[in-house]
Amino acid sequence: MYGEKIGSCLLFSVVASTIYRDYEEFSRRVILTVIDMIRRTKGGMITFNSKKIAVLAGIESHPVVLTLIKDVLERLKERGYIQEVGRTKHGVKFSVTRESPLWILAKNYEKVTIKGLEDLDEVVEKLAPRALA
Repeated sequence: MYGEKIGSCLLFSVVASTIYRDYEEFSRRVILTVIDMIRRTKGGMITFNSKKIAVLAGIESHPVVLTLIKDVLERLKERGYIQEVGRTKHGVKFSVTRESPLWILAKNYEKVTIKGLEDLDEVVEKLAPRALA
């Protein structure tokens, strides 16, 4: 992964072969991109699809890669961190609202370190209730 600073954003370019070798790292990149989107928003909800995540994360937007991103997003949906808003010919649109544990985590903690989706579950379980207190 190579980081490139453009304006106030740090963009990462993920080489396709890295995606296939380390799915946990890929999942982590997708999750951290969603967290970064939440941090930057001023409203109470964000919407996105796989393509938007790929662009913001600096990941190639080939169809097979977008399917992998969608898989990570579906896993987040199953755990209740994000919701599915709708389906179009361009794919599935997801949203995160301020009631989501992921939103609470992103808005209340400056730095979140996770290795993958399972780590996210542990972090949310420990930190989100503290943020609500």
